Amino acid sequence: MKIITLNAWGGRMSNTFESFFKKYSGIDIWCFQEVFKLLPTGPVHGSVIHVEGFQVNPDLFNALEKYLPSHAGEFCQSFRSTYGIASFLNQTISVIEKGEILVAKGDWDGAESDDDKDHHRKIQWIEMKIQGKMVLIVNAHLTHRPAGKQDSEKRLKQSKIIIDFLAMFDCPKILVGDFNLLPDTESVQMIERSGMRNLVKEYGVTSTRTELYTKPLRFADYVFISPGIKVNTFEVLPDIVADHSPLMLDFDIQ
Repeated sequence: MKIITLNAWGGRMSNTFESFFKKYSGIDIWCFQEVFKLLPTGPVHGSVIHVEGFQVNPDLFNALEKYLPSHAGEFCQSFRSTYGIASFLNQTISVIEKGEILVAKGDWDGAESDDDKDHHRKIQWIEMKIQGKMVLIVNAHLTHRPAGKQDSEKRLKQSKIIIDFLAMFDCPKILVGDFNLLPDTESVQMIERSGMRNLVKEYGVTSTRTELYTKPLRFADYVFISPGIKVNTFEVLPDIVADHSPLMLDFDIQ
């Protein structure tokens, strides 16, 4: 089985998507962050952070459905029903249960400045049967406030909520996504100490960002696995389809 996690950057590189999804047509599970879903009333004012030279795709979720016709998509909204994360599973995968958990409360409307603003942060979880065995897949896009990728009270609490949630499931687990954290933070080490292998650290990854990201701290994205997940291959893909790199795990259930 193969899974790719990608912060899709709101679809700002949508012109590259057709060839990208053709190249990786054999992927069973996709986990995306920064996904827009167009509402019947149109785009939501104030939901887009503008990046000079790039335009978001306000209907990215629908576009992903077209690129992945053999997959079933699940959208998890975290801001004004139009923005969030999404998972796409090959339709041959048997889904047992699914849901979402709030892990950090947003303060978008109450913040004093744009630098303090953040929306709600959620994890999206899907319990499924793969190769005749149960497995839990969790897709995350965690808080980036306060600025930087260091520990904060909010981030530590966020990790604790995730760890406690994972502990409820007596099956192999895969936790992926954009964590907005550096590898040496306590927030990351808490997850490692809970029994999850950090493949980004284990495989000596030096960056999870592409050339489109110009800031110096080049870690954000992670793949964590529990006992019971056998790694066949793990890699940071070279494709530039966002300011984040896609991470791919080829795995089996033991």
